[in-house]
Amino acid sequence: MKAASENAMRNNKVKSWICWAVLPSLVAGLLGMAHASASKDAQEQLNTLLLGKDVRALVDLPAYKDGVDVYYLPLSNKRTDYRGVDLAEMTKWLKAKGVGVERDEWVTITNVKIDSDKIEIHLEGGGEGRRGSNHANKVGASYKRAGGSRLNLKYQKDLTDADIAPENILRFMSRLLDVSRIEQVLQEKDMPPELRAAIDAHTVVENMTYEMVLMSFGDPDQKKVDDVDATNLRETWFYLKNGHRWVIHFENGKVVKTQVF
Repeated sequence: MKAASENAMRNNKVKSWICWAVLPSLVAGLLGMAHASASKDAQEQLNTLLLGKDVRALVDLPAYKDGVDVYYLPLSNKRTDYRGVDLAEMTKWLKAKGVGVERDEWVTITNVKIDSDKIEIHLEGGGEGRRGSNHANKVGASYKRAGGSRLNLKYQKDLTDADIAPENILRFMSRLLDVSRIEQVLQEKDMPPELRAAIDAHTVVENMTYEMVLMSFGDPDQKKVDDVDATNLRETWFYLKNGHRWVIHFENGKVVKTQVF
């Protein structure tokens, strides 16, 4: 009986030890679940939206592996500008590490990492990779390096599905990046098939909007406002395409007639 009692006490001690050993991991897991409040489906949709897509830098971005922090709400210490960027910090790394992505350069999003309160957008490798470290084009302040750059979109709170919805994430990214090509893809997906086909064929048909005509033909050679009143806006755009003159008539923002001469 005494041996059985000792065995029972020993087993209880082992169970207690196991419980306390596992508890920290369990708590950490539960906290991780609480922080990762953006759903898996929303995260997968974000990857589909951004990965492999092209964006244009609106400023020089440093070839720095830790990237550029962009705060959703500018910090109260006044170090960040209206975009939520610490310009002094970014300038420091541009001088120290060189330029990973030049202003007005179109680059590809090569990785997207989602954390509990931030999103990393890697551009052409994410900054200061092997090539970024070893293959600088020239030495000196603000020199261009291979290896790309990175943006850290900091929300200062736990992420939700609404935060990473396409229109919201693109609006946040647009503080430092031209995301018009991604927006164009989204617009095309929502278009009726016949209008999307017209854009792909670089032509213009009735019911296309201003934006659709710009996607298909680009900026017009000339614009003319015909009639404007409280209920109607008539406008005509003129193009010279492949030796033909196109006259495109809009009414209230949509094509109502095309003429080709």
